[in-house]
Amino acid sequence: MLNLNSEVKEASDYTIDKNKKIAEELGLDIDNNFTDELEIAADKLILSADGLKIKKLNSDELAWDVDNYSFFKSKATPYTINPSLWINGKGNSYAGVFEVIKDKIYQVRGLDIANLTIIRGKSGWIVQDVMTNVEVSSKAIDLLEEALKENIRDNIKAIIISHSHSDHYGGIKGVVKEEQVGHDVETQVQIYVPVGFDAECVKETLFAGTAMGRRAEYQFGGAVKPGIKGKVSVGIGVDISNGTGSFITPTNYISENGIVEIDGLKVDFQLTPGTEAPAEMNNYFVDYKAFWVAENCTGTLHNLYPIRGAQLRDSSAWASFILEAMDKYADKSDVIFQSHNWPHFNTKEHPDTIRNYLLNNASLYKYIHDQTLLYANEGFTAKEIAKKIRIPENIKKDYYLRPYYGSLPINARAVYTKYLGFFNGNPNEIDPLTEVEEAKTFVEYVGSEEEVLTKASKDYEAGEYNRAAYAAGKVVLANPKNQQARFLTADAFEQLGYVSESSVWRNAYLQGAFELRAGVRTPGDRKAESGSDLAKCMSAELLLKYIGILYDSDKSKAKDFELRLKIHENTYGNESENNFVLKLYGGVVLSYPYDEKVDDKSSIEAYAELNKEALFALLNKKLSLVKDKIKTNKFEYLERLEEGLIDVKEHSRFKLVESNETV
Repeated sequence: MLNLNSEVKEASDYTIDKNKKIAEELGLDIDNNFTDELEIAADKLILSADGLKIKKLNSDELAWDVDNYSFFKSKATPYTINPSLWINGKGNSYAGVFEVIKDKIYQVRGLDIANLTIIRGKSGWIVQDVMTNVEVSSKAIDLLEEALKENIRDNIKAIIISHSHSDHYGGIKGVVKEEQVGHDVETQVQIYVPVGFDAECVKETLFAGTAMGRRAEYQFGGAVKPGIKGKVSVGIGVDISNGTGSFITPTNYISENGIVEIDGLKVDFQLTPGTEAPAEMNNYFVDYKAFWVAENCTGTLHNLYPIRGAQLRDSSAWASFILEAMDKYADKSDVIFQSHNWPHFNTKEHPDTIRNYLLNNASLYKYIHDQTLLYANEGFTAKEIAKKIRIPENIKKDYYLRPYYGSLPINARAVYTKYLGFFNGNPNEIDPLTEVEEAKTFVEYVGSEEEVLTKASKDYEAGEYNRAAYAAGKVVLANPKNQQARFLTADAFEQLGYVSESSVWRNAYLQGAFELRAGVRTPGDRKAESGSDLAKCMSAELLLKYIGILYDSDKSKAKDFELRLKIHENTYGNESENNFVLKLYGGVVLSYPYDEKVDDKSSIEAYAELNKEALFALLNKKLSLVKDKIKTNKFEYLERLEEGLIDVKEHSRFKLVESNETV
C-alpha cells in the first residue's frame, strides 16, 4: 500500500536501478563520479569563492550562497540524482575567479547561471556579458580586483552583451553606473550589442514576461531548494541568482559581420540571429586568439524550445552558424569560451579540441533537425518522434553535448512545430477539449476518481511513473481538492525528477511535486527581473505596443477614440520626437506612426503631447501623477485607456499543474 503524504521521498528501487544503468551505459563510477570534463571545469582557478555569501541590496536576504551546493564535495552520486547530471552540476558548482588566458582574459563562474568575463584592452578592461543581477555582478568585479590586485571597476572601457536574454544584461548596473555610459569613446563606457537587441529584450522580458516568468519557475525550479533531493543544476549554470535586475540602453549596435576596434583590440563579430536568441552574436578576439561563442555552444545540448516559453529556434541555421564559425575561427583559436559553463582549449595532446567542439555541436543540431523532418515525412507525430530520436553514437560520450539543459525529445518537438505547427493531423485536435474538460472526460470514462487512482497506484508500484503521473494528474485537473491524487502525482513526479538527465526536466518535475504538496507560492517570493529598467528604456513605439498587450479587451466597455500623439524621447542627450496615432477600436488598442506634425492642432479633434516618462506612468496606472506634464485636449481618452489596463502582478502566480479556471 502506498504511503501518500506531503513528505519528500527517497529514491525507489526502480529509480536506483535506472540510475545505476545510466552510469553503466556512460562508463561512470557512481561511487567516485568524475570525468575529464570536471578536470577542465576546475582548471585555472586562481581565487576560490568557497563559503561566499552575497546579500541583496538593502536587505539581509541572500542573493547567492555558494554553500548551497557544498553537497557536490562528495565523490559519490546519490541515487536521487542522475549520475550524468551530477557531472554537470558539480562542474558548475566550482566557484571563483578563473584564468582563461594569463594576464588577458578571466572569468567569474559559479555565482549565477551565467559567467562574467573580462578582457584586458590597451588602456583598461572590456566586460563580456554581465550576469543576471546587480549584486552578483558587482561582487564578481570585487573578486576580480582581489585576484588580480588591480582597480578594474574604474577602468572599464566597454561592455559587450552577446544576446537579448536577461542573464546576460541584467547585472549591468553592478558593473557600471548609467551616467558612465555614453557615445564619447574617450570618456564614457560603450555598450556593444547585436542589432535588434532592445526590441527582442522587450518582446521576451515584457510582452510575454508574466507568463514566461511563471513558467520559468518550472524550468529553473523556483521553489526547489538545492540538495540531493532538490535542485542540483540548471544545466547552463548551477542556479539563477536571486537579486536585482537592471538594464541600460546600449550605445553601439553591431549590424554586420566584421572587425571593430574596442580599446585597442581587434574584435571580429559574427552575427547569429535566430539561434539561441533572435538577436545574438559571437566574437573573436584577434589579438588573443580567443573565440567567444556566446550561447551558441555552452557545454551542453541547448534548447530549441525552452519550456519557460520563447520563439522557436532554427536548428538548421544554428548548425550553419556554428559551421561558419568553425571555418573562420577554429584553426586560429587557442581557446573557445562562452557565457555559461567552462572554456575548452587546444593543447599539444589535443590540437583539434576547438574544431571538434564546434563540429560536434553543429552535427547534433543538424541531426535533430534532419532526423525530425525525416520521421515527420514518414508520418510520425511530434510525440512519436520524441520517443524515437537518440544522440548519435559517435558523440554520445561527449559530455559537453549531453542533454543537461536542452533535451532531444523537446528539441525534436520544437523542430516539428516550427515546420508543421502544433496540429498533429488528427481531427480531434482541430477543436480540442480544454485540459480540464479532457481530464473530466477521462475520469468519467474510467468510472470514478477512486478507480483511476487505484490503477495509477499499481503503475507507481511497478515503477511506471510516467503512466502514474499522467493518470493521477488527470484527477488533479478534474478535482484539485483530491489530496490523494495530488500526493500520488507528486510522488511520481519526484521519481521522474530523480532519474532525469536534463536539469530542466528534473526542476520541472520537482517544482510540480512541490506545488502539488504545498500549493502555489504567493507573489514576491523569489524574483529576478529587469522589467522596470527595461520598460523605462523602451522606445515609444514598443511602449505603445506593450500598453495594447496589457489592455483587457474582454472587460473593456470604454467608447472608441482616436488620439494623435507627439512623444518626446531623450537617449544619451539626443532629443527626438515621434508622432503616432493611438486608437481604441472595439476594445483593441491600435497604434502606428504618423508622419505629419501635430503642431497645428486646429484641424485635429484629439491630440496629446507628452514625454516617454508620462507614457510609462500610464503603463503603471499612475496617470494622475503626470497630468500637468501632458498637453492634451482629451485627457479623458488617456484615462479611458488607463482604466482598461491590467496589473500583471495580480496574474503572476497562476496555476500550472492544476486547473487555472478559477484564477
